[in-house]
Amino acid sequence: MGSLRGEKVALVTGAHEGIGRSISDSLAVAGYRVFGTSRTERPARTGVEMLQLDVRDEHSVRNCVHEVQSLTKGIDLLVNNAGLTVVAPSEELPLNVVRDMMDVNFYGPARLVNAVLPNMRERQSGHLIFISSLAGLMGVPGQGYYCATKHALEGYADGLYAEMQPFGIKVTLLEPGSFKTNIIEKSAQPSWATIEAYDGTRERLRNTITAATARGYDPQLIADVVVKAANARKPKLRYRIDGDGKRAIFFKSFMPEAAFYGVVAKRFGM
Repeated sequence: MGSLRGEKVALVTGAHEGIGRSISDSLAVAGYRVFGTSRTERPARTGVEMLQLDVRDEHSVRNCVHEVQSLTKGIDLLVNNAGLTVVAPSEELPLNVVRDMMDVNFYGPARLVNAVLPNMRERQSGHLIFISSLAGLMGVPGQGYYCATKHALEGYADGLYAEMQPFGIKVTLLEPGSFKTNIIEKSAQPSWATIEAYDGTRERLRNTITAATARGYDPQLIADVVVKAANARKPKLRYRIDGDGKRAIFFKSFMPEAAFYGVVAKRFGM
């Protein structure tokens, strides 16, 4: 199907389940022509055309963006949602696992941004949305490297925000806390050598983080903010969504670091 004059086109990564599914479905309801992506082939659903994409692969990224642009006038909205985490003490994680996490959470969005920007700059229009995390603003036990990937994403988006202003391209970060997803269940299980010193905390960390996601907020809240930001004439750079995340950053801003992270360590069973 060809592009309709005046239609808005969105590309959403990691759109087959969880937060990405809610985002892509909500954008379709809001009137966007939505292309969702998944690492493996997935069937289309009402309002969402699905494409296969591995954000870790430059060739896959270029092919996906080219396909969307060949069917439309160009991508108006890129939502970088695909993500990967591993729950484990940082010392235990092999660096190849860390590299894979960074490849998905940071280099993947960077590849997609570089692929869509030439067309956006030519049209002097576009919007880049990054699904970041509360973990991009503070450290979390058992997810130190995941936090590092999100901190990197935050700094990258900050730089883009200023760089894109002359071209009329908007940049937005969403910083959710705990939301109901299966990202922990999908995360890599320890297949590497563990360290005896962490035997007492490894399962507590995983159980605490799994429980937090199980009782977390509805992903639809994130989708609603994406639609709000996408339709705003002047969207904010940052949207902090849930109350728990907002409170954590509020307390972090004035508590002594030792006291704040003492509370965090206790919260995560350290």
